[in-house]
Amino acid sequence: MSGQLFQNNLIPDHYSGKYKGSFAYLTIKDRLPIILVKVVDFLCQNKNSIVESYGETAKEEVKEVIGRLSALQNEMVTNKNIKPLVCDSPDVTVWNGYLKQHEDIYGFPPTWFESSWLYSECYFYRRIKQAFQLSTSLNEFDPFHKQKEDSFISAIDAASFLCSALNETIAELGNSNGKTNLFHFRRYLEVSLWSNKWDLSISSGKLNSENSSPLNHLEELRKNIIVDDTDILWQILQDSNNSSKDVLIDIVLDNAGFELFCDLCLLYFLQAAKLVKRIRLHVKMMPWFVSDTLEKDIYWLLEVLLKSNHENLVKFSEECMNKITAGKWEILNEPFWTYPHDFSEMESADPLLYKKLGESDLIIFKGDLNYRKLTGDRQWDETTSFEEALNGFLPSSLATLRTIKADVVVGLQSGTCDQLNKISQNWKFKGDYAVIQCYKKLSNLS
Repeated sequence: MSGQLFQNNLIPDHYSGKYKGSFAYLTIKDRLPIILVKVVDFLCQNKNSIVESYGETAKEEVKEVIGRLSALQNEMVTNKNIKPLVCDSPDVTVWNGYLKQHEDIYGFPPTWFESSWLYSECYFYRRIKQAFQLSTSLNEFDPFHKQKEDSFISAIDAASFLCSALNETIAELGNSNGKTNLFHFRRYLEVSLWSNKWDLSISSGKLNSENSSPLNHLEELRKNIIVDDTDILWQILQDSNNSSKDVLIDIVLDNAGFELFCDLCLLYFLQAAKLVKRIRLHVKMMPWFVSDTLEKDIYWLLEVLLKSNHENLVKFSEECMNKITAGKWEILNEPFWTYPHDFSEMESADPLLYKKLGESDLIIFKGDLNYRKLTGDRQWDETTSFEEALNGFLPSSLATLRTIKADVVVGLQSGTCDQLNKISQNWKFKGDYAVIQCYKKLSNLS
């Protein structure tokens, strides 16, 4: 497998749509065009309500946006060169500089199928955003908001079941011991992990919902966690607390809706169990991969809970808002999360963010895209260690909670991949298997 020189080691190539029949190829050929069609259909079907909300100017601008999205689809399916961005936004310089860097490295302009899949897919969502940014009234429009909102509304009963269980757990904490707390920690960690199965980008926008408490499925699903560093993650938090300081963690969120609710339950538990003092929640600055969390999605979720018919959800919403108001939960919008870079490039591309993450006792990365960016979405052998695949991205101790929906996976025991291939050749793409992987930075303990 060919690679390029990095820190005196050869690292593997990126996954790319140039490999016909690969998941990357099928994503660019089939899945991404379907997502575009759904956006266009949504704009056509809701044109009148959009004009009512955004003004008469939006009537013509909706047509212009649809025209830009149609042009984008044509560029993609015919494998045209990736174009520089032209909108007036601070990140355009970064994106266009990254494009120029690729041209310099490879000696030719990257195309949709020939460049790395990670770059092409991120660029796809950035171009959707640009289609709206070039308008006046619709520049902040989120074309995925309805899908995100509908997916949570359909799971409101499951949220209530989970919230009731969380309340019971917290009531037990005062009389519990370390072993019991570890049991509950594992429980809510796995709830947060498996909530990542419901992802609107992997399903091309098709709604998925969980109609019963996810707690009912944890024991059955545990056998599908093919790397489980829960005990290491628990020890990181124990060691941080033993150092007699207020423990700070960062969580880089993934999907809005039900997954976000499950993430908030995990964070709520961590503070109730006195494992963590302060939490920073990292969200996307623009609509991304259909269902990724924006800041407004957090407040929308809490508002829906507040207005629900479930008393436990109303109370949960109020207490979450109190945490935000008191600064115990801080919501951060950082542009890097919607840059084209993988995380090994963060220290040079955004040194201030890298330094900020270095202040954290633990960084939790949710979901498949964050995993792909952690590992560079490269063709690592599956037995490569997680630390090696991080490729120098070591700001602090970190953990990834990911249901597997793309090719890259590392840290497996020898023979695991062969065993899973016998069960299903497509096991990497369905979200049926998962990893909880950690890197423990020893210097955090000094």
